[in-house]
Amino acid sequence: MYVYSKADGSLVDEIRYDDKALDAYQGAHIALFPGKYEVVCWGNALDETTISEGEKIAANGYYDNSRISTNDPLYYGTIDIEVPETLVEKNYTCDFVCSHVKFRVRIEGFDDPVTNVPTLELTQLASFTDFDNIPSEEERCSYYPELDADPNDATSYTAAFNTLRFKDDNDITLRIHANESRVIAHEFSLADFLDENNIAVEGVHEVTIPILIRFSPIGVEIIDWDTAPVIPDFDKD
Repeated sequence: MYVYSKADGSLVDEIRYDDKALDAYQGAHIALFPGKYEVVCWGNALDETTISEGEKIAANGYYDNSRISTNDPLYYGTIDIEVPETLVEKNYTCDFVCSHVKFRVRIEGFDDPVTNVPTLELTQLASFTDFDNIPSEEERCSYYPELDADPNDATSYTAAFNTLRFKDDNDITLRIHANESRVIAHEFSLADFLDENNIAVEGVHEVTIPILIRFSPIGVEIIDWDTAPVIPDFDKD
């Protein structure tokens, strides 16, 4: 939680809450001098996230130039508050929006005689999002999600990972590299996949994109699978 003065835009306070503190109160207590403030909140900024205060929030690899495999499942909220001269306690509710997209990818029938371990790559993803929750349009990067081998099938792999938000009409390409020499076994446009399977990202709060990539002797099949709509709710009690 970042608290900024509305008078001059300066950072007044930075507060971190763990899950135990939030569970205990379902909110946050802030002690401030009288005045007007803007509060910016990031939820679930955990092990996979680095925040450059007031500027950028990104996967750790963006800052140290290492390979990015996923983001945390980030949520963003902002609210203007006012502390009266009387210092009477006031309550505000900050609504959060989803700042990530979930992917669930399964690869079946991948049998490469050299390594038998594919590499999954998503290109042209936003490198960071800013404190207005607007993903970068100019700075782009590739993600290399971790693939887990299926213990019951030596030719199948799965990946579960998150990215920052993107538009339905995008330049993202999903690639499967056959080996460390980066030979491309298959690639396809994510925008085309979303369009063909009636999946929307823009205007949707929680998004999960399931992709099944099935290799066979006669070609490669790309399938939308395991789709389940998510309707978030809160325990009013």
